[in-house]
Amino acid sequence: MGTAPTVRRAVPDDAESFAACQLACWREAYSSLWGPDRFDELDPAGLAELRRSELEAGTAEHLLAEEGGEVIGIAIAGPTRDDDAPTELELYAIYVRAASQNSGVGATLLEEATAGRPVSLWTYRDNARATAFYVSHGFIPDGEERNDSEGILEIRMVRR
Repeated sequence: MGTAPTVRRAVPDDAESFAACQLACWREAYSSLWGPDRFDELDPAGLAELRRSELEAGTAEHLLAEEGGEVIGIAIAGPTRDDDAPTELELYAIYVRAASQNSGVGATLLEEATAGRPVSLWTYRDNARATAFYVSHGFIPDGEERNDSEGILEIRMVRR
């Protein structure tokens, strides 16, 4: 039996493993939403460098969940990026590897990243698994929609 997952704040030295987990989660979560070209364009080194610079700047909370020395989930939260945001805090990202979903890791990451505060987020409208997770944690759609860079519809959800 492996060790129980732990959640902690990420540090700049975690940038590569943080980004690797995020990329793996994107592949697991978005295979039916993103085309193969979008996956082919992903730059692991560029994402790791972006995460490193964010971690060094400290403008957003970066958390990671580890189990047996492997990063199995990540979360990023910080000041809202929307001019019309209903909250001051935004959950920028939360991902858990498919093998660790339904284990409570996502709920722990969410709670650690938001500390129960009002928070908003954007998620793909057609990502039923993510939407169900957010609804189960008190989020509701607020009626705002937008398209991502590839034209995929996103909805904003809010937990007050």
